[in-house]
Amino acid sequence: MRKALLALPVAAALLTAFSTPAFANGRFPETNAVFLAQNDPDLVLLRVTFGLLISHDRGKSWDWVCENSIGLAGIEDPMYWVAPNGTFVGSTFQGVTVSHDKGCNFSFVGGPLKDGIFIDLTSRAAEPNTVVTFQSGYDNIDDAGNVTYKSVLYESKDQAETFTAMPWTFDGTLFGETVDMAPSDDQRLYVTAVRAPGVTPSGVFMVSLDRGKTFEELPFPLVAGERAPFIAAVDPTNADRVYVRTWSGADKPGRIMLTEDAGKNWKTIYTSQAALSGFALAPDGKKVYLGGPKEGLQVASTTDFAFTQKSTIEVGCLTLAADGLWACSSEKSGFIAAFSKDDGATFDTKAHFCDIRGALACDGTSKTTTQCAQVWPTQQSVLGCDAFADGGADGGPNAGDGSTTTTGAKVDDDSGCSCRTTPGKPLTAAFAGIGGAAFALLFAWCRRSRH
Repeated sequence: MRKALLALPVAAALLTAFSTPAFANGRFPETNAVFLAQNDPDLVLLRVTFGLLISHDRGKSWDWVCENSIGLAGIEDPMYWVAPNGTFVGSTFQGVTVSHDKGCNFSFVGGPLKDGIFIDLTSRAAEPNTVVTFQSGYDNIDDAGNVTYKSVLYESKDQAETFTAMPWTFDGTLFGETVDMAPSDDQRLYVTAVRAPGVTPSGVFMVSLDRGKTFEELPFPLVAGERAPFIAAVDPTNADRVYVRTWSGADKPGRIMLTEDAGKNWKTIYTSQAALSGFALAPDGKKVYLGGPKEGLQVASTTDFAFTQKSTIEVGCLTLAADGLWACSSEKSGFIAAFSKDDGATFDTKAHFCDIRGALACDGTSKTTTQCAQVWPTQQSVLGCDAFADGGADGGPNAGDGSTTTTGAKVDDDSGCSCRTTPGKPLTAAFAGIGGAAFALLFAWCRRSRH
């Protein structure tokens, strides 16, 4: 459901050595999640490895909020939620970050949530004002070297104005991974976790039937090489039916597992070639979508799970809207975000990196203005978009207006970038100074995403 990292001091040192103000976390630019607002179909949040892109016209134009404005301090990809009143909420390793003005100013929730490591959040459509956040991170180490973790679920029922801790006290040996609420049961909560995270972790699946007052702990069947289980989706009509994705590494196989009895028994419905980065379940629960860099986009009926490849795009995320499917991808696939009305057989392009207009327009004293506007020219250059000084506002070729359709065929470009970046410097050239060792360490970070 979200991405996390394993703290490696040598990795941190390398990332610091190779970073720049506009590329502070040392990662190659990519998109990896789409978030939609329940009550505003035109509002789309696109998570990128260098912050957040915001569209108020369903992908026709995009503006940037940098990591510093959000409050991010390193390699992480927060989960986001949009409240009915337009408040943005994000789960970060520095706390729960909230913006009451749609991205111009973010601040961290105080009180018991202050400085907590928040790894996930979840909501359900039937309770539009409610969000549940999951704190889980290092707590202590004893003289024998035994590490304990602090894990707490917090709930807000007033659109992130106040938060209350749920009653359950988690075992300190558990390292939390994901949380989800059942769409059809307001009392049902699911949590995944591991014990002994690292080389030989043991998977844990937890079920609450009383909204976090108590949990039943069940073993989750990880196989050799798998590091963690992440909740992919809970069936919209059957609270006992849960999909879980396993993670072994960026270039290693993973599995989609299904339980139909709330975690007592599991079966494998798909085994991937490499890590899966996209998963979506139809609103009626009758169709499932998944994908990754090597899988393309796969679709199946939930009656037989006979998957068919609909597209060869490199899937970076999948999110279902009421009228179609959003996908993230790389510029090699022809877009960084696109929308499909035919289950992914074709896509209408919604964004390229060079379509970004610049820092989100806010009051001159806002955090986004003071933190992001001055570094946008550097970020634009890093993206290889120097020739598009207005960030695509001129409606140049393949601008995010839904006018371009692709079937997933890759652009014939040795640089690995789309034709939009060729007038500027290609992305590969922009990052030529970053050594292979740094990239190897980057891919060693444990990556997990709900979308």
